[in-house]
Amino acid sequence: MAVYIRKSDLSQKLRALGMEAKFDVSGYPALLSAKRRMRFSFIYPSVGKGGRLFPLFKVLQSNACDGNCYYCANRKEREFRRIRFSPSELAKLFTRYYRGGVAQGLFLSSAIYGGPTKVEEEMLETVRLVRERYDFKGYIHLKIIPGADDDLIAEAAKFADRLSINLEAPSPAHLSRLSPSKDYTSQLMRGLERIATLNKESPLKAGVTTQLVVGPSGEADRELMELSHRLYKRLGLWRVYYSGFTPLRDTPFEDLPPCSKWRETRLYQADFLLRRYGFSPSELPYDKEGNLPQDMDPKLGWALAHPERFPLEVETAPFEELLRVPGIGRISAQGIVKVRRKEGIGGLEGLRKMRVVVKRARNFITIKGKFSPSPQKREKAVNEQLFLWEEL
Repeated sequence: MAVYIRKSDLSQKLRALGMEAKFDVSGYPALLSAKRRMRFSFIYPSVGKGGRLFPLFKVLQSNACDGNCYYCANRKEREFRRIRFSPSELAKLFTRYYRGGVAQGLFLSSAIYGGPTKVEEEMLETVRLVRERYDFKGYIHLKIIPGADDDLIAEAAKFADRLSINLEAPSPAHLSRLSPSKDYTSQLMRGLERIATLNKESPLKAGVTTQLVVGPSGEADRELMELSHRLYKRLGLWRVYYSGFTPLRDTPFEDLPPCSKWRETRLYQADFLLRRYGFSPSELPYDKEGNLPQDMDPKLGWALAHPERFPLEVETAPFEELLRVPGIGRISAQGIVKVRRKEGIGGLEGLRKMRVVVKRARNFITIKGKFSPSPQKREKAVNEQLFLWEEL
């Protein structure tokens, strides 16, 4: 269905503030997102239940900023046009695209101009209008501005399905290299702890998330994984997102190299192992600098580094051990356990029917004692199965 917006100035603002919202990550890593481009600059692909594509209306309330982060498109010393939506403008625009079938959810963030409380109030008024005036019942992700009043944060939790605040870096020292004006402990971590506490007291439908910028502060992958693991365990976060750095003209970091899309992808795969596969950060296969290998996924890297654990007998191995076999995911491991209780696995073909990636798994398993390996090939391929059931 066609969507018409009469005011050209609103259309121009939407294109600009939608494009600038791309730095807040909401779904696939960049290597996979490139395959899933959407029609509009402000519509971003995320993943819903069952692997279904979920188009998010993702936009900034404003790109005017008091901050001067070295990597940011909206830093105050960068020369470009500053624009903002009023809450009524943005709520009405989103509703048009939702009712037109273009968007299924809202992701709202903003630069910070006039103080965090003022910005959070405007964003909160936008989502309140979307809920109450336009009766939207679907998904809303609302960013919390560092330093926003606790009362505003508590009110935001009444309207949003997900709240988030960006930590940006794994430590105060790394943050100082990105944004000397921000305080890691009192602003960022305290804000994240506040919304995590709210979520524990009254669970949000889609929980609490944060985001880390990858590359310009010189952090190692090990540092990122150790922080993410602590956040999952201590604060119960739903997700940690990894935003690969992209150099921007007219910023202090414009001459730094961009983050490799493979590095970003391997971080997501490693994060998945921490959240869903029972791995600890210390088990991941880092190099001497503490970074993940980019030429293979970390699960395969771990398996190759532990030949004493293989081959594994799939007819008898515990579920937790099956999860560590390259090519076997949670769904296929559940299928193996279920089928072998009633009948035999049925060889490699039986495993294929259970969605096992046999060309990878066969090098690490036996079936009733039979080992049927294939020549090992290292391919720079993204295992999309690892991302198929990721949701938002």
